[in-house]
Amino acid sequence: MLTLHKRANFWGFITLNLFFCGCPVSNQTDSNDLDSSEKQSQKKPFRILILGDSLTEGYGVSPNQCYPFLLEEKLNADNPSGQPFYEVINGGVTGSTTNGGASRIDWHMQSPPDFLIIALGGNDGLRGIPAKESKQNLKKIIMLAKQKKVPTMLAGMKLPPNYGPLYPKEFAQIFSDLAEEMKVPLIPFLLEGVGGNPMMNLPDRIHPNSEGHKVICENVYQHLIKYLSNN
Repeated sequence: MLTLHKRANFWGFITLNLFFCGCPVSNQTDSNDLDSSEKQSQKKPFRILILGDSLTEGYGVSPNQCYPFLLEEKLNADNPSGQPFYEVINGGVTGSTTNGGASRIDWHMQSPPDFLIIALGGNDGLRGIPAKESKQNLKKIIMLAKQKKVPTMLAGMKLPPNYGPLYPKEFAQIFSDLAEEMKVPLIPFLLEGVGGNPMMNLPDRIHPNSEGHKVICENVYQHLIKYLSNN
Protein backbone atom coordinates (compact mmCIF):
# COMPACT_ATOMS: atom_id res chain seq x y z
CA MET A 1 0.00 0.00 0.00
CA LEU A 2 1.27 3.47 -0.91
CA THR A 3 2.09 5.76 1.97
CA LEU A 4 0.47 9.20 2.11
CA HIS A 5 3.72 10.81 0.96
CA LYS A 6 4.17 8.42 -1.95
CA ARG A 7 0.54 8.83 -3.05
CA ALA A 8 0.97 12.61 -3.10
CA ASN A 9 4.06 12.29 -5.30
CA PHE A 10 2.27 9.83 -7.59
CA TRP A 11 -0.72 12.10 -8.24
CA GLY A 12 1.56 15.13 -8.60
CA PHE A 13 3.48 13.29 -11.31
CA ILE A 14 0.26 12.39 -13.15
CA THR A 15 -1.01 16.00 -12.98
CA LEU A 16 2.22 17.49 -14.34
CA ASN A 17 2.41 14.87 -17.08
CA LEU A 18 -1.12 15.66 -18.26
CA PHE A 19 -0.41 19.41 -18.21
CA PHE A 20 2.79 19.32 -20.26
CA CYS A 21 1.61 16.67 -22.67
CA GLY A 22 -1.82 18.17 -23.21
CA CYS A 23 -1.01 21.79 -23.99
CA PRO A 24 0.76 21.37 -27.37
CA VAL A 25 -2.07 19.26 -28.74
CA SER A 26 -4.63 21.93 -27.84
CA ASN A 27 -2.58 24.74 -29.45
CA GLN A 28 -2.00 22.76 -32.64
CA THR A 29 -5.70 22.05 -32.99
CA ASP A 30 -6.55 25.74 -32.61
CA SER A 31 -4.07 26.76 -35.30
CA ASN A 32 -5.33 24.12 -37.70
CA ASP A 33 -8.97 25.04 -37.16
CA LEU A 34 -8.77 28.52 -38.73
CA ASP A 35 -11.56 28.57 -41.29
CA SER A 36 -11.38 30.29 -44.64
CA SER A 37 -13.30 33.36 -43.48
CA GLU A 38 -10.75 34.02 -40.70
CA LYS A 39 -7.87 33.62 -43.14
CA GLN A 40 -9.63 35.92 -45.62
CA SER A 41 -10.05 38.61 -42.96
CA GLN A 42 -6.27 38.64 -42.45
CA LYS A 43 -5.63 39.57 -46.09
CA LYS A 44 -5.09 43.15 -47.13
CA PRO A 45 -8.12 44.42 -49.07
CA PHE A 46 -7.90 45.87 -52.58
CA ARG A 47 -8.96 49.47 -51.85
CA ILE A 48 -10.90 51.43 -54.49
CA LEU A 49 -11.44 55.14 -53.87
CA ILE A 50 -14.29 56.91 -55.69
CA LEU A 51 -13.64 60.64 -55.60
CA GLY A 52 -16.93 62.33 -56.32
CA ASP A 53 -19.76 64.66 -55.38
CA SER A 54 -23.34 64.15 -54.14
CA LEU A 55 -23.98 61.50 -56.81
CA THR A 56 -21.27 59.37 -55.20
CA GLU A 57 -22.01 60.35 -51.61
CA GLY A 58 -25.58 59.14 -52.09
CA TYR A 59 -27.63 62.28 -51.56
CA GLY A 60 -31.25 61.43 -50.80
CA VAL A 61 -30.76 57.67 -50.31
CA SER A 62 -29.54 55.57 -47.39
CA PRO A 63 -25.82 54.70 -47.17
CA ASN A 64 -26.44 51.08 -48.20
CA GLN A 65 -28.31 52.19 -51.35
CA CYS A 66 -25.61 54.38 -52.93
CA TYR A 67 -23.57 52.94 -55.77
CA PRO A 68 -20.17 52.74 -53.98
CA PHE A 69 -21.72 50.46 -51.34
CA LEU A 70 -23.48 48.38 -54.01
CA LEU A 71 -20.26 48.17 -56.02
CA GLU A 72 -18.33 46.76 -53.06
CA GLU A 73 -21.04 44.15 -52.50
CA LYS A 74 -21.05 43.17 -56.15
CA LEU A 75 -17.28 42.93 -56.47
CA ASN A 76 -17.01 40.68 -53.44
CA ALA A 77 -19.99 38.54 -54.44
CA ASP A 78 -18.38 37.88 -57.84
CA ASN A 79 -14.89 37.51 -56.42
CA PRO A 80 -13.27 34.07 -56.93
CA SER A 81 -12.33 32.22 -53.75
CA GLY A 82 -8.84 32.99 -52.55
CA GLN A 83 -8.57 36.38 -54.27
CA PRO A 84 -8.17 39.63 -52.27
CA PHE A 85 -11.44 41.09 -51.13
CA TYR A 86 -12.48 44.59 -52.18
CA GLU A 87 -13.09 47.71 -50.13
CA VAL A 88 -14.77 50.63 -51.91
CA ILE A 89 -14.14 53.98 -50.22
CA ASN A 90 -16.89 56.53 -50.70
CA GLY A 91 -15.04 59.79 -51.31
CA GLY A 92 -18.14 61.70 -52.36
CA VAL A 93 -18.83 65.18 -50.94
CA THR A 94 -22.07 66.96 -51.74
CA GLY A 95 -21.47 70.13 -53.74
CA SER A 96 -17.90 69.21 -54.64
CA THR A 97 -16.47 70.56 -57.89
CA THR A 98 -13.36 69.38 -59.70
CA ASN A 99 -11.48 72.10 -57.82
CA GLY A 100 -12.72 70.67 -54.53
CA GLY A 101 -11.61 67.21 -55.61
CA ALA A 102 -8.18 68.52 -56.55
CA SER A 103 -7.81 70.03 -53.09
CA ARG A 104 -8.94 66.82 -51.34
CA ILE A 105 -6.84 64.34 -53.29
CA ASP A 106 -3.65 65.16 -51.34
CA TRP A 107 -5.34 64.00 -48.14
CA HIS A 108 -6.59 60.79 -49.72
CA MET A 109 -3.16 60.01 -51.14
CA GLN A 110 -1.55 60.05 -47.71
CA SER A 111 -2.76 56.46 -47.61
CA PRO A 112 -2.94 55.69 -51.34
CA PRO A 113 -5.72 53.38 -52.53
CA ASP A 114 -5.05 50.55 -54.97
CA PHE A 115 -7.32 52.13 -57.57
CA LEU A 116 -8.96 55.53 -58.11
CA ILE A 117 -12.21 56.38 -59.87
CA ILE A 118 -12.76 60.10 -60.50
CA ALA A 119 -16.47 60.92 -60.65
CA LEU A 120 -16.43 64.71 -60.62
CA GLY A 121 -17.52 67.49 -62.95
CA GLY A 122 -21.30 67.57 -62.65
CA ASN A 123 -21.31 70.60 -60.38
CA ASP A 124 -18.81 72.36 -62.62
CA GLY A 125 -21.20 72.00 -65.53
CA LEU A 126 -24.24 73.12 -63.56
CA ARG A 127 -22.36 76.22 -62.42
CA GLY A 128 -21.02 77.00 -65.87
CA ILE A 129 -17.38 76.76 -64.84
CA PRO A 130 -15.16 77.05 -67.94
CA ALA A 131 -14.47 73.59 -69.36
CA LYS A 132 -10.72 74.26 -69.59
CA GLU A 133 -10.61 75.00 -65.86
CA SER A 134 -12.44 71.77 -65.02
CA LYS A 135 -10.08 69.84 -67.28
CA GLN A 136 -7.03 71.25 -65.52
CA ASN A 137 -8.41 70.29 -62.12
CA LEU A 138 -9.09 66.73 -63.26
CA LYS A 139 -5.63 66.54 -64.82
CA LYS A 140 -4.08 67.58 -61.51
CA ILE A 141 -5.88 64.71 -59.74
CA ILE A 142 -4.75 62.17 -62.34
CA MET A 143 -1.15 63.40 -62.27
CA LEU A 144 -0.94 63.04 -58.50
CA ALA A 145 -2.42 59.56 -58.70
CA LYS A 146 0.20 58.63 -61.32
CA GLN A 147 2.96 59.97 -59.06
CA LYS A 148 1.67 57.66 -56.34
CA LYS A 149 1.42 54.81 -58.88
CA VAL A 150 -2.34 54.52 -58.35
CA PRO A 151 -4.20 53.27 -61.47
CA THR A 152 -7.03 55.66 -62.33
CA MET A 153 -10.33 55.58 -64.20
CA LEU A 154 -12.23 58.70 -65.24
CA ALA A 155 -16.03 58.89 -65.29
CA GLY A 156 -17.51 61.25 -67.88
CA MET A 157 -20.41 63.62 -67.32
CA LYS A 158 -22.91 65.30 -69.63
CA LEU A 159 -25.25 68.24 -69.34
CA PRO A 160 -28.88 68.54 -70.45
CA PRO A 161 -29.44 70.38 -73.75
CA ASN A 162 -31.08 73.37 -72.08
CA TYR A 163 -27.59 74.70 -71.29
CA GLY A 164 -27.21 75.85 -74.88
CA PRO A 165 -25.68 74.28 -77.99
CA LEU A 166 -21.99 74.94 -77.31
CA TYR A 167 -21.15 74.59 -73.61
CA PRO A 168 -22.61 71.05 -73.07
CA LYS A 169 -20.63 69.75 -76.04
CA GLU A 170 -17.42 71.43 -74.92
CA PHE A 171 -17.97 70.20 -71.37
CA ALA A 172 -18.58 66.55 -72.36
CA GLN A 173 -15.52 66.58 -74.61
CA ILE A 174 -13.04 67.28 -71.80
CA PHE A 175 -13.46 63.78 -70.34
CA SER A 176 -12.69 61.84 -73.52
CA ASP A 177 -9.87 64.24 -74.40
CA LEU A 178 -8.32 63.93 -70.96
CA ALA A 179 -8.66 60.14 -70.87
CA GLU A 180 -6.79 59.93 -74.17
CA GLU A 181 -4.17 62.48 -73.18
CA MET A 182 -3.43 60.89 -69.79
CA LYS A 183 -3.87 57.29 -70.98
CA VAL A 184 -6.54 56.34 -68.42
CA PRO A 185 -9.67 54.24 -68.98
CA LEU A 186 -12.94 56.12 -69.36
CA ILE A 187 -16.53 55.51 -68.32
CA PRO A 188 -18.15 57.59 -71.11
CA PHE A 189 -21.11 58.70 -69.00
CA LEU A 190 -21.50 57.91 -65.30
CA LEU A 191 -25.28 58.41 -65.45
CA GLU A 192 -25.93 56.31 -68.56
CA GLY A 193 -29.55 55.12 -68.37
CA VAL A 194 -30.18 57.33 -65.33
CA GLY A 195 -29.72 60.95 -66.37
CA GLY A 196 -32.98 62.50 -67.57
CA ASN A 197 -35.04 59.44 -66.61
CA PRO A 198 -37.73 60.41 -64.04
CA MET A 199 -38.06 56.78 -62.93
CA MET A 200 -34.40 56.70 -61.89
CA ASN A 201 -34.19 60.02 -60.08
CA LEU A 202 -35.48 61.79 -57.00
CA PRO A 203 -38.12 64.51 -57.49
CA ASP A 204 -35.33 67.08 -58.00
CA ARG A 205 -34.49 65.20 -61.26
CA ILE A 206 -30.80 65.64 -60.50
CA HIS A 207 -29.95 62.99 -57.94
CA PRO A 208 -30.55 59.29 -58.59
CA ASN A 209 -32.93 57.30 -56.41
CA SER A 210 -32.17 53.80 -55.15
CA GLU A 211 -33.03 52.28 -58.54
CA GLY A 212 -30.80 54.80 -60.28
CA HIS A 213 -27.89 53.89 -58.02
CA LYS A 214 -28.28 50.23 -59.02
CA VAL A 215 -27.86 51.23 -62.67
CA ILE A 216 -24.83 53.42 -61.90
CA CYS A 217 -23.29 50.54 -59.97
CA GLU A 218 -23.68 48.30 -63.00
CA ASN A 219 -22.22 50.99 -65.30
CA VAL A 220 -19.12 51.35 -63.14
CA TYR A 221 -18.79 47.62 -62.55
CA GLN A 222 -18.80 46.72 -66.25
CA HIS A 223 -15.91 49.10 -66.94
CA LEU A 224 -14.00 48.38 -63.74
CA ILE A 225 -14.12 44.60 -64.08
CA LYS A 226 -12.30 44.85 -67.41
CA TYR A 227 -9.36 46.43 -65.64
CA LEU A 228 -9.44 44.06 -62.66
CA SER A 229 -9.61 41.02 -64.94
CA ASN A 230 -6.49 42.09 -66.83
CA ASN A 231 -4.37 43.01 -63.80
